[in-house]
Amino acid sequence: MVEYNPDRIVLMRRLEKKTQAELTKGTGISTAKISKIQNRIVPFTKEDAEKIATCVDYPLSFFSMDDTPTPPTELTYRRSSKTLVREINAVSAEYEIMAGTVRRIAERLRMKSHLQWIDDIAPRDGTPLSMEKINHIAQETRRYLNLADTGPVRNVTRALERVGIAVMPMHSSGEESEYKTTSEGVSNPTLDTPVPVIGYLGRNNTGDRLRFTKVHELGHMILHKYRIHLTRQQMENEAHQFAGAFLMPEDDARAIFAKNDSISTFVDAKAGWGISISALVMRVSALNLIEPKRAKSLQVQISMRGWKKHEPVAVSVESPLLFKQMIGQAYGTVVSPTESRIDSFAVSNKLGVPFRYLDIWADGLQEEGRQYGFREPRFKKPEFTASSN
Repeated sequence: MVEYNPDRIVLMRRLEKKTQAELTKGTGISTAKISKIQNRIVPFTKEDAEKIATCVDYPLSFFSMDDTPTPPTELTYRRSSKTLVREINAVSAEYEIMAGTVRRIAERLRMKSHLQWIDDIAPRDGTPLSMEKINHIAQETRRYLNLADTGPVRNVTRALERVGIAVMPMHSSGEESEYKTTSEGVSNPTLDTPVPVIGYLGRNNTGDRLRFTKVHELGHMILHKYRIHLTRQQMENEAHQFAGAFLMPEDDARAIFAKNDSISTFVDAKAGWGISISALVMRVSALNLIEPKRAKSLQVQISMRGWKKHEPVAVSVESPLLFKQMIGQAYGTVVSPTESRIDSFAVSNKLGVPFRYLDIWADGLQEEGRQYGFREPRFKKPEFTASSN
């Protein structure tokens, strides 16, 4: 007999930003009863689960899943004091469901972890890391990813996916609000799984920012696997420095930049390295290749030219492939390296996840039977752009 898990109602409500009153309106189940179900005072019956599933267009199987809850405090995305609580809840809920889905598929495919090297190089010292130490760890990481010690990283996403890290776009954080999270990525450094997940949040974004975001989250996975007691600001600073060191190694920075370089040098470097101009200024400043006064002057120039929001130079947006290939291999057909086809209804029920989420996490899926008019609802894709212009 199938047992239905009341915790999944709370998880769904966090993700969909639904109040108990809204759920009552759509299901006919009283607010009092929903509260009692969630608190395990009364049983969560199949009839109740069917009503809720129909209301929110979820597969019934979602409500029988039993994943271990992930507290939002274990995740690494930044937020300001003014970020909406419901946005924080939605991001953490989606990441929990997404990571659980990847784990189930990885187990079905009997995938093994190839990330022992993270354990080998992850620092355990509780004090903040020096720039020298972060540079060293970033260099070690490049080697484990089979990248050269110097030179641009041509495709960050593919480098991560080759070692078994799933990089996945997310739906959450897309609502219109005066306040937003201050980072576009999310990960869980302490999660023990064969295929860890880096999520990036759905919003207007550019190729250079997304590359930096993904490496920033990789930094958290390495630097904070055993150092989660640090302050959030310390963790963010270290991950930011790691991303700069990974994308622009110290030897390259010293060969390219001089203390009196004009802003045009940084524009040219962005074109070759796929790093934002602002991030390059911060990286060069962190290496003491320019004085603080010069760094401030360059940042002022960036601001005056309107480049804080709209930098020049197009950087291509990298598309993820690993999750698309995993779900195609486990439950459908891998049509090509960039396309997988699945029976959307059947897979949604097996995984307990609405197809619209699977589709966006995979960066697009083909549906079997689409030629006959069978088509599940989809989210509008995040509007990532190659250029900030």
